[in-house]
Amino acid sequence: VIFYAPNFSRADYGFAGWNTRADGTGTNYGPQATIEFTAGAYSAGGLKLYAKWIASAGNMQSFSSSNCNSMNIGDVTARKDTRDNNVYAIAKLADGKCWMIENLRLADKDSNNNDIILNSSNTHNPSLPLTNDYASSTTSNHLSPTTDPTQTAWCLDLSSACDDQSKLNTDNTTLFTNNVASSYNAEGNVYSYGNYYNWYSATAGHGKYSSTTGFNAPGDVCPAGWHLPTGKDATSEFGVLDIALGGTGQGETGNAGKILSKTYRSYPNNFIFSGGLQGSSINNRNSSGVYWSTSANAMNYNYSWYVAVSQATPNVHYKSSGKMMRCIAGT
Repeated sequence: VIFYAPNFSRADYGFAGWNTRADGTGTNYGPQATIEFTAGAYSAGGLKLYAKWIASAGNMQSFSSSNCNSMNIGDVTARKDTRDNNVYAIAKLADGKCWMIENLRLADKDSNNNDIILNSSNTHNPSLPLTNDYASSTTSNHLSPTTDPTQTAWCLDLSSACDDQSKLNTDNTTLFTNNVASSYNAEGNVYSYGNYYNWYSATAGHGKYSSTTGFNAPGDVCPAGWHLPTGKDATSEFGVLDIALGGTGQGETGNAGKILSKTYRSYPNNFIFSGGLQGSSINNRNSSGVYWSTSANAMNYNYSWYVAVSQATPNVHYKSSGKMMRCIAGT
């Protein structure tokens, strides 16, 4: 059984996963972990799980190398992003680095409908202003959502006009491509999936149509003091994590990929099948997850890390499409 990611949030807390005990002292599971049920393993009441919330211990932007160094592998904490007050659970993973273990949810406005203005004090080395409407060269210091009536919809064609403009999508109402009980998605946006960003947005304006192999974006929309991982090969930050989790850093398929995929989705790694966005369609949610890296591949294409039911591998995707983000502490 693979869980559905939860559809709820708690103010000033990060969601770290599930636990078999209400006090958090039982067995931990990631938000979209695989649990294999065997005959007689549980009572007639089944397996009861409790949300594991971690209270914010400060701000993301003030999280330092000493904070990470003081953590042991597998330790989990939480921090608040000062730009919009979203709180993220953070874990020191098997590679010895501190990662966000929730997908980035940064949008163009905060919960009070105030514009989120990006600058070097709150964001990792943004290239500002961002181009928010390529056709008219409209620029600003905040991200452009697809729901803005003054902007064009999410790009469908494969051109520099699509790649070189800021786009994000915060409408996660469509949960899956298959049918899901209406009671599950009645609350609207799905908190745990995060927002979809094209590569230009993910790299805060650094990643362009013209960026090719050898280019790693020097900035992104991670909080200041954090960064988007590199992802081309086994020497990249995604590759090093993959090796630490039992992979080769080059991609695993078949049975080895299935085992590695379960590891990615286990606590506290918590990589989920958040799918991707192309045009107006959210594709493959709950069957695969695609996470941006800073590493360019070619015109139109960029490296990302792809996690599916039976594989975990570096892959290439259109820069204009919408993918998820995870940030690593440090610059």
